Amino acid sequence: MPVLFRWLFMGCMARVALTLATLLAIFLIAESFDKARYLGHGLTTGLMLEYLLLKIPFMVAGFMPVIVLLAASLFVSDLARHHEIVALRAAGLGVNKVVLPLLAVAVLAAALNFAIGEWVAPVTNQRLDVIENVNIHHRPDTRHGVQWLKDGRRFFRLEPLGQAAGGASRFHLIMLETDEKGHWIRRVDAARATYEDGAWHLRRVHVSVPAAEGMRLKRLPEMTLPSAASPDAIAPPSPRHMRLFELLRYARQLDEAGLDSARFRFSAQRKLATPALCLIMALLAASLCMHAGSRSGRISWGVAAAIALGLGSYVVDSAVQIAAGAAWLPPEFAAWLPDLIAAGFTGFLLLHQEGY
Repeated sequence: MPVLFRWLFMGCMARVALTLATLLAIFLIAESFDKARYLGHGLTTGLMLEYLLLKIPFMVAGFMPVIVLLAASLFVSDLARHHEIVALRAAGLGVNKVVLPLLAVAVLAAALNFAIGEWVAPVTNQRLDVIENVNIHHRPDTRHGVQWLKDGRRFFRLEPLGQAAGGASRFHLIMLETDEKGHWIRRVDAARATYEDGAWHLRRVHVSVPAAEGMRLKRLPEMTLPSAASPDAIAPPSPRHMRLFELLRYARQLDEAGLDSARFRFSAQRKLATPALCLIMALLAASLCMHAGSRSGRISWGVAAAIALGLGSYVVDSAVQIAAGAAWLPPEFAAWLPDLIAAGFTGFLLLHQEGY
């Protein structure tokens, strides 16, 4: 790795780490003041500390592009202020010597963003929602409630038993099947049941059917029961709790059933669009703040513009979520719209600086 690239890369990485730590500190302080009013009313000190720690992956996954924009803008502004960019051009080196280290840092930030959003945030968001609903807003915890489902003339009673090793939810299942007059004709009891591929997979099964002598009972080690009544039929999963391929698979199942899948398709595309936005933000920072001179006015305006654009990107992201949820925009287009706006504005600035 060339010395110049390593120096610029490490300098930009340090700015990203410092900006991330600063924004996390501000965010946690503001959140602690907001949640302190619930202490003693369902929220303990330990739960509040857990809540704040679990908020960190959520914040990093959502705000990494803004962090890259601010950190890269401050770093490039320092280079301009101390005439490093003038020295690079005087030595016959192009601006690519500055842009490439910025992009390398942005690639690492994008990878971190994707990893947290894919493997960490879905798990922490589940626990966050429990604390938010149960301990703060005093709503019932629906995760452990008994569900009743209906599939034609079959009625299912599901009692949650946790998750299996593969991540699938397990239930104790009772199924009652009736005839057209409402008389029961079969009962199925399963000690363990999981739902996959349009069917219930049962273990340790007891099947009861009425008979002239009273009732016939059959014991089976396993049984497959095709049914359209899935455990998600009453309370669909939250996109915040799902990974990329889970979102895509669930959206496809909803489409096949003729149901609305917009928010799941939007969330899946945002998992890809947000890391890509990190790369665009690095180029935007360079186009805003890479001035050959050291005039503090132009440099300060570049940093101020970066801060304003960072806030604007947050507003745009919130707006496209609302637009996608209200079906005003196609979910895929809405998910990538912030990237398209940022890329268009970056291209305009770069062309303007080159005299076009």
